[in-house]
Amino acid sequence: MQKLPDRVEDIDMEWVGSILSSAAPAARITAIRTGEVIHGACTKVRILLEGDLAGLPERLVLKAGFEPHSEAMSQMHVNEMHAYRDFIPTLKTSAPLCLFAEVDSEGRALVLLEDLSLRGVEFLSLLDPIDFETAAAFLVELAALHARWWGPAAPIRAALPWLPDTGEDSFHHYFGILTDPARFARFLERPRCAAMPRHLLDPIRVRAAHQAMRARHRDMPFTVLHGDMHLGNLYLDSDGAPGFLDWQPRLAPWSVDVSYFLVAALDLVDRRRWEERLLGIYLAALAARGVAAPMFPEAWDAYRRDIVWGHLIWMLNGWAFQPESVNTAAATRFAMAMVDHGTFEMLGV
Repeated sequence: MQKLPDRVEDIDMEWVGSILSSAAPAARITAIRTGEVIHGACTKVRILLEGDLAGLPERLVLKAGFEPHSEAMSQMHVNEMHAYRDFIPTLKTSAPLCLFAEVDSEGRALVLLEDLSLRGVEFLSLLDPIDFETAAAFLVELAALHARWWGPAAPIRAALPWLPDTGEDSFHHYFGILTDPARFARFLERPRCAAMPRHLLDPIRVRAAHQAMRARHRDMPFTVLHGDMHLGNLYLDSDGAPGFLDWQPRLAPWSVDVSYFLVAALDLVDRRRWEERLLGIYLAALAARGVAAPMFPEAWDAYRRDIVWGHLIWMLNGWAFQPESVNTAAATRFAMAMVDHGTFEMLGV
């Protein structure tokens, strides 16, 4: 791949044509325009194409790192590139068509995707919790995703050697905050932490809980997670089918994805009413895929313990990544789930 441009303004027709040449060798692009630019954990740039497109969509979305924090997030960008190039093609699931995914000579990753708005999908939002039926549909799809790689960790690691796990080393941009009192203090000043019970904001205890969660995982089956199953990364296709965006695959037990999804996706009151039934739907969907799903009591305990993963992420999610309204909504949901389920106590911290 030719070097990724340093700035959005440097994206030109020659460069776009070069990276599309393998996906559409018959296309003759005569002009491009960059449209909307969305800033966040990475940069999303809409690219409008003109010419004889030979089946290419007229509008694409380029995802890459053009943000001040992009160098620190490069590991996540590379992980998403692997997701689209090496992982999603092994699945039967609804995800954007990927036309190009690669890393340049400087280690900067990009993916070039279809623009889903052209096919009329409904993008979901953390500020608009979903209903029971929608949550159940996503869990059935998530079970299919998890069933594809269910089993011991070692064979998965051998097949997908690029895959990160849930350890501190592969999530250093969060744990670096947790272990730095000055940086952590900046998060305590944010609205999300003002909305959370004080005892949940102890960085030593949160880190110990994460370590205890990982220790419990050693006796569980592993799979490949979506890795960031919140509503901002999900959509409903034009036929209502669940779809998945912004993948961050990780090697971990199923319960990390399921707890992260349910707590973040549901209104607090609905989560209390529905979470046991929805967990049962997920387990039944696993069994229907031929997986020896855990029994409900064991699964319920794993679900309740792994809430600490989402708590850690949303307590420390950068305000450059998501608006503080989104961070506060998610952090509050996880805080109340931590209290409801006694997650610290379950983990012995």
